[in-house]
Amino acid sequence: MPENSRSNIDGIPQSSTVYKITKERLVRRVNIDLDKNSADNIKTAASDLYFLFYSGLATVRSEKNKNEFMESVRLRMEYITETKDFKQERAYTQLNDRLSMLYSINFMKALNENAKKNQPRNGNSSNAPDQKTIEKSMEGASKKVEMAHEIEKIVKDKNPGGNIGKKEGMSVESLIDLTDKAMKVDNADKILTLANKLIDIMPRYTKKMRSFSNTGELAGYYKTRHISNVLSRELAMPDEIFYSKLINGFTGKEKRLMSPGSYYVLLDKSGSMYEGDKTLWSRSVALALFRIARSRGRKYYFRFFDNKPHDLLNSPFDVVENILTVESNKGTCIECALKTALRDLQDTKIRSETNTIIIITDGEDKVNMQDYFRKENETKLITVMINGYNEGLKKISTEYMNAKLDESGALELLDVARSV
Repeated sequence: MPENSRSNIDGIPQSSTVYKITKERLVRRVNIDLDKNSADNIKTAASDLYFLFYSGLATVRSEKNKNEFMESVRLRMEYITETKDFKQERAYTQLNDRLSMLYSINFMKALNENAKKNQPRNGNSSNAPDQKTIEKSMEGASKKVEMAHEIEKIVKDKNPGGNIGKKEGMSVESLIDLTDKAMKVDNADKILTLANKLIDIMPRYTKKMRSFSNTGELAGYYKTRHISNVLSRELAMPDEIFYSKLINGFTGKEKRLMSPGSYYVLLDKSGSMYEGDKTLWSRSVALALFRIARSRGRKYYFRFFDNKPHDLLNSPFDVVENILTVESNKGTCIECALKTALRDLQDTKIRSETNTIIIITDGEDKVNMQDYFRKENETKLITVMINGYNEGLKKISTEYMNAKLDESGALELLDVARSV
């Protein structure tokens, strides 16, 4: 390995396959043109930091690096590893590929931007960044990792730190993209912090919903001509009885599969919801419900609405991205949202999982939908009213609650959700 890009860490040999592969992964994922005079130094520095955060084996070398660029980075690495912040970050980046990769990529981007601004002059090719620049690059990367960690806790899978499957759409690239978007949104960090706090303190519960299946628990008996579903004894009858049953129907088992059910949430994003803590509280609760659903294997269906209903979301990435980044604006049409939700619940798949709509709104609209929520409809409506009152909604709601915009109010809603 040439002297001009010697690694600053011990424990993970620079000549090892895992180091080389990680270096190439960083280059592919960062997707930027690296400064030609500093490219190898930047890639090596970023790879060192990946392993410093990811692996408990990696330590910073004590001997001076002869390369001026790499020595500047080594000095800062030596300093941060003794800080309390580094130890806290490493607690959740260790063995977490997504977060370690995210840190290194953001550090690489910042360092590369600086290298291009400070092109070498007078034949000096070292182009070494000063300590202030490296410090800012590392601090910026740390802030993004903190945000990404909060997002990852919401979209938590059964393989912490690993890639969530393509079906759920939260790769390293997706996490980087979502983190970058969330960093630009006011209160996104507060929404995530409150949501995760609620998740930590709320009771773990779920109500099991029943859906039909050919396998599962016995729910009763019924008449059927499908031989595969009949009781064994029915096939051992004398011929005259067998042929009679073939015409009139055999006795079969009715089986049902226990499934955890789902949540269906409508969230008001009208302009009036931007006032005070309405947005912060409502979106934190929506994320907390999402995380509960995810941890218990429940589906989570989510729609924003203002003067019209927006797309129905179900994938983890889309749900979290929209809750964190979509602005509150426009007017309000609660009836439009509810009518769309009722149509959604006519879908056989959703209907088998839930018959309840949870709507979170400040109620600034007229609602006259008693004909849509008759008893025979069997659709339940849980209304969460935020600093408002709506007589029309109250008349059609199974549960109607005036939310306190604090932790206790959030937990009260989650307690109501136990009955869903």
